[in-house]
Amino acid sequence: MTQYSMTPINNGTRLRADHNVFATIITSYNRGQLIVGDEIWEAPADGSEVKRGDQWLHVTSVDGVNLTERGWMAYIHKGVAVCNNFTEIEAPPPPPTPVFPESFVLTDPSGAKAEYVFVRVIEE
Repeated sequence: MTQYSMTPINNGTRLRADHNVFATIITSYNRGQLIVGDEIWEAPADGSEVKRGDQWLHVTSVDGVNLTERGWMAYIHKGVAVCNNFTEIEAPPPPPTPVFPESFVLTDPSGAKAEYVFVRVIEE
């Protein structure tokens, strides 16, 4: 899933229950905190306390800590940036596929060693 990050420009930047200024305030965050979210909402038209093109981020974590109560924070409100350093977080590459060894060496308690070579891997 695509994730995005941004940082508030001022102290007291609010996290709200919905992507509008009339929604309940959950909490607020300060300048420079790392805000991460998973969805962007963009205003389709001008309205009361909203301008076409305003953007809000659905916040999932702050400073690396997952939120128990997620909410929305304005990135652009009434045409003015509330946060900066907005970036799309690239998904990490998938972990490498484990490679089954061609052989392994087993050492018993007396120090004797034996090499076992695999003929084929049996998959269930």
